[in-house]
Amino acid sequence: MEKYHVLEMIGEGSFGRVYKGRRKYSAQVVVVTDYAEGELFQILEDDGKLPEDQVQAIAAQLVSALYYLHSHRILHRDMKPQNILLAKDGGIKLCDFGFARAMSTNTMVLTSIKGTPLYMSPELVEERPYDHTADLWSVGCILYELAVGTPPFYTTSIFQLVNLILKDPVRWPPTISPCFKNFLQGLLTKDPRQRLSWPDLLHHPFIAGRVTIITEPAGPDLGTPLTSRLPPELQVLKDQQAHQLAPKGNRSRILRQARKLMAEEAKQKEPGLLAGIMASEMKSSWAEWGAGEAPPAPRENWITEDSERAFPELRPEQSQAGQQSTGAVDLENEEPDSDDEWQHLLETTEPVPIQLKTPLTLLCNPDFCQRIQSQLHEAGGQILKDMLEGASCILPALRVLSYLLTSCSDSVPLYVFCREAGLPGLLLRLLRHSQESHSIQQQCWYGTFLRDLMAVIQAYFACTFNLERSQTGDSLQVFQEAANLFLDLLGKLLAQPDDSKQTLQRDSLMCFTVLCEAMDGNSCTISKAFYSSLLTTQRAVLDGLLHGLTVPQLPFHTPPGAPQVSQPLREQSEDLPGAISSALAAICVVPLGLPGCWEAKEQISRHLANQLTEDNNQLRPSLICGLQHPVLCLHLLKVLYSCCHVSERLCRRLGQEPLALKSLLMLVQGKIKVVDWEESTEVTLYLLSLLVLRLQDLPSGMEKLGSETATLFTHSHVVSLVSAAACLLGQLGQQGVTFDLQPVEWIPAATHALCAPAEVRLTPPDGCGFYDGLLILLLQLLTQEGKANLIRDMVSSEMWTVLWHRFSMALRLSKEVSTQEEELTLSSPHSSSSEPDWTLISPQGVAAMLSLAVATFTQEPQLCLSHLSQHGSILMSTLKHLLSPSFLQQLGQAPHGSEFLPVVVLSVCQLLCFPFALDVDADLLGGILANLTDSAVTAHLLQVCCHHLLLPQVELPISLLTHLALRDPTSLNQFVNTVAASPGTIISFLSVALLGDQPLLTSDLLSLLAHTARVLPPSHLSFIQELLAGSDESYRPLRSLLGHPENCVRARIYGLLGHLLQHSMALRGALQSQAGLLSLLLLGLGDKDPAVRRSASFAVGNAAYQAGPLGPALAAAVPCMTQLLGDPQAGIRRHAVSALGNLGSEGLGEELLQCQVPQRLLEMACGDPQPHVKEAALIALRSLSQEPCIHQVLVSLGASEKLALLSLGNQLLPHSSPRPASAKHCMKLIHLLRPAHST
Repeated sequence: MEKYHVLEMIGEGSFGRVYKGRRKYSAQVVVVTDYAEGELFQILEDDGKLPEDQVQAIAAQLVSALYYLHSHRILHRDMKPQNILLAKDGGIKLCDFGFARAMSTNTMVLTSIKGTPLYMSPELVEERPYDHTADLWSVGCILYELAVGTPPFYTTSIFQLVNLILKDPVRWPPTISPCFKNFLQGLLTKDPRQRLSWPDLLHHPFIAGRVTIITEPAGPDLGTPLTSRLPPELQVLKDQQAHQLAPKGNRSRILRQARKLMAEEAKQKEPGLLAGIMASEMKSSWAEWGAGEAPPAPRENWITEDSERAFPELRPEQSQAGQQSTGAVDLENEEPDSDDEWQHLLETTEPVPIQLKTPLTLLCNPDFCQRIQSQLHEAGGQILKDMLEGASCILPALRVLSYLLTSCSDSVPLYVFCREAGLPGLLLRLLRHSQESHSIQQQCWYGTFLRDLMAVIQAYFACTFNLERSQTGDSLQVFQEAANLFLDLLGKLLAQPDDSKQTLQRDSLMCFTVLCEAMDGNSCTISKAFYSSLLTTQRAVLDGLLHGLTVPQLPFHTPPGAPQVSQPLREQSEDLPGAISSALAAICVVPLGLPGCWEAKEQISRHLANQLTEDNNQLRPSLICGLQHPVLCLHLLKVLYSCCHVSERLCRRLGQEPLALKSLLMLVQGKIKVVDWEESTEVTLYLLSLLVLRLQDLPSGMEKLGSETATLFTHSHVVSLVSAAACLLGQLGQQGVTFDLQPVEWIPAATHALCAPAEVRLTPPDGCGFYDGLLILLLQLLTQEGKANLIRDMVSSEMWTVLWHRFSMALRLSKEVSTQEEELTLSSPHSSSSEPDWTLISPQGVAAMLSLAVATFTQEPQLCLSHLSQHGSILMSTLKHLLSPSFLQQLGQAPHGSEFLPVVVLSVCQLLCFPFALDVDADLLGGILANLTDSAVTAHLLQVCCHHLLLPQVELPISLLTHLALRDPTSLNQFVNTVAASPGTIISFLSVALLGDQPLLTSDLLSLLAHTARVLPPSHLSFIQELLAGSDESYRPLRSLLGHPENCVRARIYGLLGHLLQHSMALRGALQSQAGLLSLLLLGLGDKDPAVRRSASFAVGNAAYQAGPLGPALAAAVPCMTQLLGDPQAGIRRHAVSALGNLGSEGLGEELLQCQVPQRLLEMACGDPQPHVKEAALIALRSLSQEPCIHQVLVSLGASEKLALLSLGNQLLPHSSPRPASAKHCMKLIHLLRPAHST
């Protein structure tokens, strides 16, 4: 293009633009466009695959192109090799933007299905809402195809392809490097939320530093680029749009369209097609019949009466006269099917073009269904009668049936077909009969027949209609019966020592493993019954598996260091030892997220652990030897891990086995070559963590694990290995093992582990979460003595932010949304109650995370303040969520949740108390309080104290609640409303807390109640009266509090009474009627503690105000109050003055005169150093002067003259000085004392 002057654009399309141009330095006008040398697809066709360094270069360019698109909020939506063009210089160009879509700021997800199925992401084929991560999945598929030669999920059947994309794991070739594999694992993560995406993608070691980012001048605001992390408010918008647009059903439109098109084709050429399917399968089957195996021993047993009633013609019978037995017929001379059409299609039809149509035809075409069912019945009946005709016809039917079961995704018609075909009863009867019939076992086709028959049984067990969530009709009942019948056959087969049956045993065990996987996904009732039977009625299966481990076979008993067998690994994995170890792992390992089978599987693991700890049992040595076998290692590690979980004795025995510890250490060091090194190493690390956890003293040599594991932690790019290594390091650290981890290494390692997508394959020790070990390790590293700078390094790194984001994702936190966002989106009624993903972070991990936060913010308190004060901050949102009733209920129900719930609550309270412990700007504190109020934190604190915490644990939450209520009126109302909503429960809790032996708790509660009585109207205070009166209204709680040994408690109960007595007639009545209660009140007037005296004088003063019938009883208070007029505390003097002024109106003038109250008050009005005390004295004198006797005394004392001098002094003050408030009262009192007024 640089050779031309572009004059104008002629046109454009999805592959690019065409320009009108003029060649430079000439007048020649030409058509100009970029010319590519070819398509990437051509390289794949010509060369098959590319070296990894070339794939790496292409990956960087593809990521660069997508970064540009996604930064402009554009999705390509059709990434595939055919749309990647090659330039002369080796560069690539992304083209064909026909399906590209620019996303507006209001459009966060799409639903229209675009693209090529081979490169479609799981969310696309399921027609769920998707975003830019669908493009990243396609990039992963392209790069995998460049490196391997085929797409990661490849088949000629659209039905199988959808199943593969949704369910199958990616198969990794051994030649691929760990770094590249980790990169592809991130891109090919089925869950789009966990998929490797921006901006973490740019920093992955495989492409870091190679990506070209084009910066452009700022244009119109297009919203947040897809290459940036969404802020919390936009993430909420995106999640709710996805929920709104999610499909209501689970039927795939892709498959519906495929079926529709194929049905139309099938109608046009139905006869030939239907027969062609069977013929093509027959054609491929004839070639596989070969020399047979040695005949095994006969078998016994019959299938259920249901199957026999359904198919009476299939009952085994003696050969009738005139019928030929299998021993008397020559197979090669047997005529094939008598239908000429079958023979014709056998010669002309290839199976490949038909495979795409097979599932559709079998499901949708009644004629074919009837035909294959008839063939199965007839051929099966002939085999059960030992007739060869059945053997020659059933094999192609089994092939088609196996293909149908494995490729069809529609469980409803598939199950109907199976029931009409008599499956699985017919299959199990054929399997049993083949083991009982000597004549069948002697045939050359016996081995092939058994293999195909077992494949169909295995495919049936793997069908989704056997799962509770997808059950169809009576499919679960049929599945259970079939499973029991299969276990009967398997138990007898394993009990036979005949070596000739190893192939059948191997295939049966592989089928058994699939059966266990189906059981794991079922309800607790079904799976528990199945696994429990292995210890009771089906004990022969378990005994056969354990016996298989102890038989002297090469893979289990090759001494360490001996040369390995030359058989390829792939073939070894299919041998009997591999099938035995895989089956044992299937019955022991508890799958993630499927708790229904936990209890039963633990019983099996416990039984196996008992066998492994017996002294004379060869099982343990056999299993330990197998740890160094490349194929068996992973399965045996899983068995050991499951057994050690339930047996501390086995942990101790393994700790005493030098070969076991040596093998585990070699696995960590990578010195044992195993088929799946990553997963094997992960299980090894978790097994070692469990051993360290259970063993009190570390076995000799385990201290070497520290440095080896630290190297794995800091250098591995596989997240699951980093997490497992962190788990082991955390356990070793608690045992005093030292290891050198530098911040420059472990901070990036932890950041990567938290950022990158993770595949959780195994439950960590003791039910911990995937990230628990990492959090515990971080807590250890940051709380070491003399390592204060580490916290500063961590909080200044990206890891701190990533850590909180990962934490909130594991909690499945539903973030707060603004009013504007609520108008744009539909709310999800269940979003707030989404249960945390306990497989990612367990209750112990939540507690560790919060302890880490407390340690960090204790060192950096201002950081806590900045996080809490940010509107919508992830820290504040998380802390509020952790106190919500829904989360606390989920936490309490989680394994070990009740144990860690108090730790979680108290840690959250510690973090929320930081603003009250620091010198915080008023506006800043107001914002924090408003944020907490909006989420009803006050109500949640009271509820958690009532329902989840023990009394010794509630002091901190009540203290926080009190701080909130004292500072914020809305929080106070939340407190009162929560009490009103559950008065019985909460009043009961408050009563116990008030009368407990925790003075600070009692004091805080009394402050809260006093503030409530001071601020709110009397209609809201009845619960306080009930608290003080007690259930029997004897006022025992009040008496106890008034006599409390702690000064602060006594002071605050008197203060509470002072506020209540302003309004409560019931309390005044109790002081009059309840014996000794008034005496306790008056006793406070003489208390040694000034705070108590102040509160008591305040309470008595309010009791005297409009005392009514209580007035005469208050005469005893006059001497005490008079004495308090000389108290050194100005506040006490003021309350005493006010109280005496109130008593004058209750007819106690004589008592006041006896104590010379008028004289004392006059002295204070004229001479007290505190202005507010003077003012109170003048007000009291005004009140008392209404009484004639006191008026006379005041006149006789020359009160008017003294007060006139006081008033004159006030008038002589400079004009700049404010006039004291007492001056007004002074003038009014002088007026009242004039003779004219008195007369």
